Parts: sequence; C-alpha cells; structure tokens
Amino acid sequence: MMKGKIRLGVLRCDTHAYWYAPFFAKCDSDRFRINDTACYNIFCSLADPYKLDIPWVPGFTIASCWDEDEERAKEFSATFLDTAEIAHSPEEMADKKKIDAAFIADCSGDGHDKLKLARPFIEKGIPVFVDKPFAHNFEDARALVRLAKKHRTPIMSASLLEYNTVAKQFARRFDEIGEVGMIVVKGVGSVGLPGIIHGIALVRNFFGDGVESVQAMGDVPLHESASWKLNAGGLPDFKTKRVPLNYIHMQYANGKQGLVINGPMDLFPGRCDFHATAHSKNGTLHSPPIGDPEFMGGGAVILKLFRKMVQTGKPVISYDSLLEKMAIVDAALLSQKRGKAVRLREIL
Repeated sequence: MMKGKIRLGVLRCDTHAYWYAPFFAKCDSDRFRINDTACYNIFCSLADPYKLDIPWVPGFTIASCWDEDEERAKEFSATFLDTAEIAHSPEEMADKKKIDAAFIADCSGDGHDKLKLARPFIEKGIPVFVDKPFAHNFEDARALVRLAKKHRTPIMSASLLEYNTVAKQFARRFDEIGEVGMIVVKGVGSVGLPGIIHGIALVRNFFGDGVESVQAMGDVPLHESASWKLNAGGLPDFKTKRVPLNYIHMQYANGKQGLVINGPMDLFPGRCDFHATAHSKNGTLHSPPIGDPEFMGGGAVILKLFRKMVQTGKPVISYDSLLEKMAIVDAALLSQKRGKAVRLREIL
C-alpha cells in the first residue's frame, strides 16, 4: 500500500483537467476564473467567490503537467499554486522518480491519441487514468489492455455518467414501478464520440455490462465547438459536417434494452444535461436533469477509485467492462453501415 500523497502527472491541460483538479488540489481562484470560466462558474460558491463548493478527495498532489501548448501547461500549473513541474513531453514526464500516477484528461477528443499518450507510462509501470473515451475504437482499446497486462500496470477509464450519483439515486426509485426493462437516455451527439460515450455510459450506470447486440441509425449536425484536431480519427465527419449514431439501441442478453438518443446540442442551447426515463410494465419514471452540477458526485467516485488503484497497484474496473463499452461504439457504427443489428461477439 502506497504511503503519502500520490504524485500525479496531468496530461492535456484542457477543461477536464481543470474540472478534476479542484477535487484534490488547492487553486488560485482568480486564475481559475480566468483560465477556465466554465468550470469556475460550476464550482464557485454563490456566497463566496473565493470558495469552491466541490467534494474534496484527499491523497493527491499535482507534481507535473504537460500540454502540446506549453503556455497552457504553465497557466494550469500557476492556477494550482505552481506545484506542477512543466514537462516538455509525455516521455519526459514518465519517470517514477517524479510521479506515481498519470492522469490523461480529455474533454472533447475522440480518443485517437490515447494509446500513444498512455504507452510511456504503462511501459514504466506507472498507473494511468484514461479520461473518456478510453480509446478511439475497440482495436485501440484492446491494445491498451494488452499493454497494461504485459507490463502489469493497472489502468482505468470512466465516464462521469457511468458513476453519476444522481443517476444512482434515481435507480433506487425503480421499485416504485417494479422491474425496469427499458432505459431511454436523452444524450448529446453533435460533438461526436465524447458526447456519445456519455449516453452509453448512463445506460450502463443502470444496467451494467452484458450487451448482446447493438443497432444504430441517423445523424445530427456537427456542432461548431467540435475540433478537428481533437477528433482526427474520423468521427465526426467534418466534410459533411454530420455526426452518426443519432440513435443507439442496446439489447442486453437478459432481455433488457437501452436506447440512447444523441440529439443535437442546439436543440437545448447552453445546456449539457442528460435525462433518463425508466420503463416497466407498470409505468414510467423520469430522472431529474443530470448536467454539470450533478456530475460532481460521479467525479468524486471516479477519483476515489483511481486513488485505490494507485495505492493497491491493482485494477478497480474490469478490463472486460472497459472493452465492452468500446465494442458497443464499434458495433453501432457497423450497424449503421449495414442497416441492421450487430452482435457484440462479432467485435469482441
């Protein structure tokens, strides 16, 4: 069991780096407000602009940070009281004398660079958190898992929706209508895989693993916030300015069903809320909105799991579960191309 604070290396100083870091690192509130206004507005106390209303997860210190844009890394380090040394490359950061674990942040990317970013840490036995999506596709996800097993280095990945505590509270109401057989999720599709994976994760929050087949159809307009640089793997299609997988139907082996409707962001401007509806033979339940303020509980759960993984040196989320999530995406894309359902075993 590791003693003392975990020296963390943060890669990609984007909005998710700013979103997760205040759970475990003190910050300069004025710099935080300037460098990531969106996160600051979510976290700051209405009564005191210099106080953050966010669950505290002790046990970490930010020892190093890296971003392709070095100025952004310097701003991130300064925001969190200059505890982080600026690394010039992931390879430079991957030094056991400097860090105990790596945290790959990703707010808006499609995962095409996750294998490349995680490799130097896994090969040196440094545990890694891979922000959603775990990878760009199933092939890359399987390569990550094989690399982790080969070097006996624990890795994990998670969506804030998969561990969302408001969704867990909603699930405790299911007894009101008896056994729930279907979940319908209002998701977000027009930013590409980053949003789509959240909708899939929310279904899995309720029903877990065990998807047998997937069927998908439709597309939505590409949102202006989607970045070609962060989504270089082909989803979304920047030439046609469309994003596939508007509808994803997940059929479970036990008969349960999940439907994710990945609507355009402009349908609900200024909101990143997800909603879930549970159906049984006796009736229907509707969840409250699950948006940025409600993501906090899930963030705390994820960081506690990450802390446990680093301290014990053992995986805390099964690799089969990580792989199934990416297999669902691949199956959905193949289903849309074929125009019929695709069994997960074809991907796995």
